[in-house]
Amino acid sequence: MSALLSENDLNDFISPGLACIKPTETVKEDQGPSNELEVGKESNEVEKVSISLQDCLACSGCITSSEEILLGQQSYTVFLEAWRKLPEDAVLAVSIAPQSRLSLAKYYDVKLDVFDKGFVNFMHKYFAAKYVVGTQIGRNITIKQTNEELVRRKQQETFAKPTLCAVCPGFVLYAEKSKPELVPFLLDVKSPQQITGSLLKQTNKNIYHLTVMPCFDKKLEASRKDGENEVDCVITPREFVTMLGELHVDMKDYADVPHSQSLMNACSPENWDPQVHWASNEGSSSGGFAFQYILHQQKKHPDSEVRTLEGKNSDITEYRLVDNSTGETIASSSQVYGFRNIQNMVRKLSNSGTKTRNVKVLRKRNTNSSSRESTSGLAVDPVKTDFVEVMACPGGCINGGGLLNGEQNSSRRRALAKTLENEYRDTLPSVYNEGDVSYDVPYKYTFTPIEKSSDVVTVGNTW
Repeated sequence: MSALLSENDLNDFISPGLACIKPTETVKEDQGPSNELEVGKESNEVEKVSISLQDCLACSGCITSSEEILLGQQSYTVFLEAWRKLPEDAVLAVSIAPQSRLSLAKYYDVKLDVFDKGFVNFMHKYFAAKYVVGTQIGRNITIKQTNEELVRRKQQETFAKPTLCAVCPGFVLYAEKSKPELVPFLLDVKSPQQITGSLLKQTNKNIYHLTVMPCFDKKLEASRKDGENEVDCVITPREFVTMLGELHVDMKDYADVPHSQSLMNACSPENWDPQVHWASNEGSSSGGFAFQYILHQQKKHPDSEVRTLEGKNSDITEYRLVDNSTGETIASSSQVYGFRNIQNMVRKLSNSGTKTRNVKVLRKRNTNSSSRESTSGLAVDPVKTDFVEVMACPGGCINGGGLLNGEQNSSRRRALAKTLENEYRDTLPSVYNEGDVSYDVPYKYTFTPIEKSSDVVTVGNTW
């Protein structure tokens, strides 16, 4: 992938191009006469897999032909066709991620709360959606299960360290496809998208669940065999806007919502508080999983403080919970965003236990400087932390490939992502309370390393 980067483009977000279309090739060697029965004959010609610009994955570049089929099952045209054919006893439920809400509010140039009410009003009136919800309740469960599993593993002191977050399907796809040695590090807790779908399906067996997500990789996540019944269709903000254009719908016609609070309540399932599922939690704009783990540990150690350390670039952050009396680190977590930083992390994990050439010499050379001495013991190293919140996109989910960024160049794209990140922290209310989460839902993934030797995977059994 580095060959696609120019010297004027220093981050690792790669705009789609011809190199993003991966040919599939089947070559049959001539082994002479054989007694085996040959059924059909494969062509030696290379056949290109045609994918649209929207279908490009965030981190691992090209997709296989079977994954193209899965992506084709997750689009707004598929949703419209399914919606028109819904039986009378079926119920439409719609969920939307906070990053998607912010992107659409920015696109329509309205405040977030105005967009939220207009979105609920539109889905309820135009599509007759019974439920329209945010994803925070699902995220609360993801955070709770993540924290409990990390504490359990930390107490055992025998688990593969660090544990890697599996909420980003782009990174999981990369690990299963290209780096199977990473699979034991993955935390098998499902994402808010899938848990939200599971919660909605519990309210009614005949629910059709549409979700609006910031990333196209979420389409493949919804197609996993261990979660295929939780989400029926995934679209992105880009597709949402395109859909409204084809339907000749103006969102402004739905912006003026009388009795908006009663509508938000009416479109929430029973016992779902709108002030919770339309809110967010402290931490990163990608979900705050790393920060929430440290807060969870801090509750168990009142005489401690959280220290935030910045890495070598803005996409690396480490959190340390330090005992005030002894100065020892009680727990640690980190955020690693973007494929460049992921590659560095993977390289360290792959080389753990082996000697690394030249690295020790370079470190010794740098330790003589006063600046290095002043930060002694505070160097950021995500590989040494308990837990890593990994996201494939530079900047995290707030820079997802499905958001409305106008397909600008990478520097402008990152600037827009920064603006959305600030709005994420300033406009989304934070009401997360772990003690309120008591839902009984399946929350575990089953990861399957994909053999590197084959470019063909079975639809429905893997990604």
